[in-house]
Amino acid sequence: MRLKEYTINKERAQILYKQIKEVTGLDILKHTRKVEYVEARALFNFILYNTYGWSLHKIATFYNENGKKYDHSTVLHSLRTFDVYRKYSVNLNNWLDDIEKTDLGEKTKQDLATQFVSNLDEDKVNVAYDFLKNLFYQQEESDK
Repeated sequence: MRLKEYTINKERAQILYKQIKEVTGLDILKHTRKVEYVEARALFNFILYNTYGWSLHKIATFYNENGKKYDHSTVLHSLRTFDVYRKYSVNLNNWLDDIEKTDLGEKTKQDLATQFVSNLDEDKVNVAYDFLKNLFYQQEESDK
């Protein structure tokens, strides 16, 4: 990766970090294992991984460069448990709603929609598919 690309990506992560800090009121770089901080980090990791396409190592490097000891396996664990956090955490769902209102919102919504569908039972996936297919065709018709 060229230096310019690295700098741009690093700046995006810093912007996201500040947005997460503003929305949650928590500094995800703070050395603590309190649940709300773990959930906020999981949200940050989810967006970097799914929206920006960052690797596990690259996400871990961001934390390390900013003074938080972190490695790729910690990132992987937070991504794997993100659905559990989202299912049981009122805070995380509120934070997601707030993030959706920012510039990241549209891409984040697409990523979340994909994840929602991937976690549905087969019969519900078929219903979601039919619904989305109809929306797509309606949009194509209105674009003509």
